[in-house]
Amino acid sequence: MRILVLNYEYPPLGGGAAPVSRDISIQLAKRGHDVTIVTMGFHGLLAYEEEQGVKIYRLKCLRGKKSSCMPWEQYSYLLAVRHFMKSHMKSHTYDVCHTHFVIPTGEAAKWVKDKYGIPYVITAHGSDVEGYNSKKYMKIMHRFLRPSWRKIVKESEGVIAPSNYLLSLMKKEYDGGNYIQIPNGLHVKKYSEIADRNKKEKRILLMGRMQKYKNMQTAIRAVAAVDRSGWMVDILGDGPYRGELEQLVAELGLADCVRFHGWIDNNSKEQLAYLQKASVYITASHFENCPMAVLETTAAGCYPLLSDIPGHRQLIGDDQYYFAPDDVQGLADKLGKVMEKEPAELDCVMDVSRYDWGQIIRRYEDVLQKVDERDL
Repeated sequence: MRILVLNYEYPPLGGGAAPVSRDISIQLAKRGHDVTIVTMGFHGLLAYEEEQGVKIYRLKCLRGKKSSCMPWEQYSYLLAVRHFMKSHMKSHTYDVCHTHFVIPTGEAAKWVKDKYGIPYVITAHGSDVEGYNSKKYMKIMHRFLRPSWRKIVKESEGVIAPSNYLLSLMKKEYDGGNYIQIPNGLHVKKYSEIADRNKKEKRILLMGRMQKYKNMQTAIRAVAAVDRSGWMVDILGDGPYRGELEQLVAELGLADCVRFHGWIDNNSKEQLAYLQKASVYITASHFENCPMAVLETTAAGCYPLLSDIPGHRQLIGDDQYYFAPDDVQGLADKLGKVMEKEPAELDCVMDVSRYDWGQIIRRYEDVLQKVDERDL
């Protein structure tokens, strides 16, 4: 198949959904498909490059940060796609379009379908679905875009959701869509190879885009409430809430044991080195879709402490790993007991093999091929 992929966030830009979209594209290319990405450009990135068989076009757009993208910046991408495709389609043809995010990117996919007749499949990732993100401006935006959202879904060949939770939110919003549940994939071998308990240190890992709803503040407050003898906290990531988190660390007197390492590319050697050393992974997020960080850290041998939300419960069922999202003392109690043990004694029994890309990508391929065959 000749597959056109639209995504305004593609590594090194974006958060958790970006590396997922890259992995899907690379895996499809490895299976012999011709895959072309059209994404946003950014300072220092090439306008065109090829990565593991995937062709990547980076369009000139408005974007101030690698880690996040504001609505007006997303709109600049939609305009750039139209301008680019008018020229690009003079010399290229595609069988199917795989689009990431119902909004904003689904709007570009719908335009491409109307203009060039290319059917599209969408993978939803969370905040592009009403009811997932509780931020006030997101609620307002979704209400305003509700008719467009429904039309994009209706005219798609299918919308893939990585979790049953997201699937239920989409059905609640519009029950006429063709919804498909396929979880995110993982390079299981890459992470399991570093899951050596003898190499674990007294390190706690927090990882992700620094936004208020990710709730790192609860994890930091819990760390301040326990005996930290010999333990360090590594925080990987960046985002608009970093300043508040750094101030909180200073106010709680944690500067001697908490380190902010900034943006570190997913799947990089540097990221894997932190995962290899970490004994405990904490996420207190208020909502998640199919959180890759939980799968990655658990596969790498970290003991997980997770906020009790549907996105986490679908991955791990045992109550011992859970605390209420804003319950600082509840997390501190669990964390204190974990920190009483030596790193080599901590373990989480979780079978992540069902998330291996070797299985997941065949399900994606099947969906795209059925669309292509219907279009013949």
